[in-house]
Amino acid sequence: MNSLNYIGSKRTLFHKILKTCQENIPDLASHTFMDLFAGTGYVGFNMQPHVLNTCANDLEYYSFVINHALHCCNYSNELANTISTMNGLPGVKGLIYNHFSNHSECERMFFTNENAMKCDAIRQHIQQLYDDNVCNQATFYFLVASLLVSIDKVANTSCVYGAYLKEFKTSALKPLVLLPIHTKTTISTINNMVYNRKAEDVCKIGADIVYMDPPYNNRQYSANYSPLNYIAHYDTTVELTGKTGLISGYNRSDFSKKGEVASAFQTLIDGVKCKYMILSYNNEGIMDYENLKKMMEKRGALKIYKILYKKFKAQMTVDVANVYEYLWVLEVGKEGTTVEYIIE
Repeated sequence: MNSLNYIGSKRTLFHKILKTCQENIPDLASHTFMDLFAGTGYVGFNMQPHVLNTCANDLEYYSFVINHALHCCNYSNELANTISTMNGLPGVKGLIYNHFSNHSECERMFFTNENAMKCDAIRQHIQQLYDDNVCNQATFYFLVASLLVSIDKVANTSCVYGAYLKEFKTSALKPLVLLPIHTKTTISTINNMVYNRKAEDVCKIGADIVYMDPPYNNRQYSANYSPLNYIAHYDTTVELTGKTGLISGYNRSDFSKKGEVASAFQTLIDGVKCKYMILSYNNEGIMDYENLKKMMEKRGALKIYKILYKKFKAQMTVDVANVYEYLWVLEVGKEGTTVEYIIE
């Protein structure tokens, strides 16, 4: 899987998430699984071999596109040939060059001019294939998702797109190469669904297992990854504002607002339809631990796994290099005393 460089990614924690599921959920392979705050899609995609089917949701459009590619489209020789063709396209001056690269009419340095133009050429080509009915919707999302994770590899940022670097770093000077977001050919896509809605709405649809990885702090994902949304939409009517080109009216999650987070969690926990609820949340989250614990205990038997976890590398300049990731496992409707574990 070709993935974004992403705050909150569970790439290094996935094996512990899977192990926890296997230890707590009998006959895991017979259960449906929903990744409710899917982000890069790493958890849901890698759960596919272990469960009956997978669904995903995220409010951010770039994440929806990525997760659609991961859950609803298999790789193929046709896709490989299309990607090879697009890697040979000459660059063009389009929306990404105009708004996110440095030239006489733009000061932003998110991408080199060459990579921005290559991105424009590829994105326009994908759109033309779809508009001409050469590719279906699943293929369209697969190709756009592949572009998103590929352009991210040459972004001139420390990680998030809240700011660009004043000098081009070495990786940003490398040429953009379009790579497939995945090469899996055995995804059972028939019952997989991907949503682009608020978690508190989708949780009512539910699944046997609902995994939740909401934002922990006041940094909004919609602002931090705004250029990826712009590439995904590629729409001249989308208004950009400010020095970094934020999309006007970007999403603001209540899970990232100190005054709203308790209410957001209450709505989510009360409304989620599932047999097993699994929540990732760390000790630096703005939601109070004891309050969250009380909310979850009302719905069933709770186990809390405490995992020492290295901070995301973009945050390593701060004094504390590690955090505790809490993995909350709730069996809905079952009575029992809360048990807490420490995982080395």
